[in-house]
Amino acid sequence: MYDVKNQRIFLKRIEIPGLALDDLFIGAKVTILSRCMKVTDYGDVRTKNRFSANRTCTFAMIKPDAYANIGKIIDTIYASGFEINKLKMSKYTEKTAT
Repeated sequence: MYDVKNQRIFLKRIEIPGLALDDLFIGAKVTILSRCMKVTDYGDVRTKNRFSANRTCTFAMIKPDAYANIGKIIDTIYASGFEINKLKMSKYTEKTAT
């Protein structure tokens, strides 16, 4: 891993206790040696091919009329075998939605 700010190698291949392979996906935030890092891309094509086959990214929006059923909807998603990595609740106006 290369530190762009300090222009030097930050991390070589080591084992990090408490960090599992499932914790590493695009968009994940992990703490390594007291530094909070965000996974933004795969290191090489081989890694991308191996991990992207297991993970896909899907966007879902729950409309306001289903607000009362959000818990049931999320339970159904988990019961179907999916995982939720990012969950964001937002209120959009006409100005922010365009």
